[in-house]
Amino acid sequence: MHITQVHAHLHSGEFSDLIFVEVSTSDPAVSGWGECTLPGKPYAVSGAVRDAARLILGMPVDSIRRVWETAYRHSYWRGGAVETSALSGIDIALWDIAGKLAQKPVHALLGGAVRDKIKAYANCGLSTDPLELARRAQTAIDAGFQIVKFYPLPPTAALPQTSLISSVYDCCAAVRDVIGSSRDFAIDLHGRTLPHTVIAIEHAIRDLRPLWIEEPVASEDIEALSRVRRHFQVPIALGERLFTRWQFKQVLDRGLVDLIQPDVGNAGGISEMRVLADMAESYHVAFGPHSPNGLLHTCASLHCAAISQTFGALEFRPSAITNQIFDGEFPMLGADGTFPLQSTAGVGLSVQPSRLSFDDARVPRLAEHGVDGTPLDW
Repeated sequence: MHITQVHAHLHSGEFSDLIFVEVSTSDPAVSGWGECTLPGKPYAVSGAVRDAARLILGMPVDSIRRVWETAYRHSYWRGGAVETSALSGIDIALWDIAGKLAQKPVHALLGGAVRDKIKAYANCGLSTDPLELARRAQTAIDAGFQIVKFYPLPPTAALPQTSLISSVYDCCAAVRDVIGSSRDFAIDLHGRTLPHTVIAIEHAIRDLRPLWIEEPVASEDIEALSRVRRHFQVPIALGERLFTRWQFKQVLDRGLVDLIQPDVGNAGGISEMRVLADMAESYHVAFGPHSPNGLLHTCASLHCAAISQTFGALEFRPSAITNQIFDGEFPMLGADGTFPLQSTAGVGLSVQPSRLSFDDARVPRLAEHGVDGTPLDW
């Protein structure tokens, strides 16, 4: 059985544009689905899928590693967010096919799960309003989540106002009051801050016991991470904007991270997530996949979480509207904030193309500006 077609499908989801990859085979009854959403870049990623498809058409569907290496190393220009995302979507789809042919869930093909259930945390989104974040946290707790994460920081200038630190503290304190001492919260700063600012934020909130601070500075800035690391007591999480083992090696070798958060749809697919999970274990670092996109993406992430010895928690952002495009049954969150292991053959869900709808006007413009018009990090 060989690959006959690779096609990218675009959809306007509730929170972002979504990108799916469908791999067709020489058996019309067998196909696979992957997701490689890179918000704000649907045309670039779908184009990269077409570029990679030219290289792998006709290859056996079970040559997953060879397809990965071919797509990664082609045309001399390696890696990067766009090309690695395209590769990730193809890789997930091939693992989906492998599971369907074996009539086993993907985690069983990766050596089997090391746990019986998968701890999840709720992505509560961005807000600088303590009352709004407290409300969202309460909703998540009511749904069963034991961990919440939120974004309490607006786009920030190089020299932020002194009130910024107090604002972040107030948001964290409000959430801690709602969730109590038996549950946990984490904050995500999207790499928006310079070292001196995030060091002040960490010092202000550390007594509230956040589980981690995510992307305190730009993840590719090794010197800034090193400076922050020297001053932090709160664990550092990062990785959603790092791609493949070679970029993660830079932060792991230097001991700059406590929790790596690779994205199965961007970092290299299920094949590379298996490598990254093993790297995390060898460096005594936790592994917690970044997963705020579609349910297909979440399903793929669940398989990766199942096989990781140092797995911590999986990100989840529910969307009842977006969920309607999928066929199959997604695992239900338990009262203890965990998902059961998947038993469906393959990744677990497929996309119904007739339900997809893409609107260019809804592609997010991930750009922010300061009061003086300066472009700022989103």
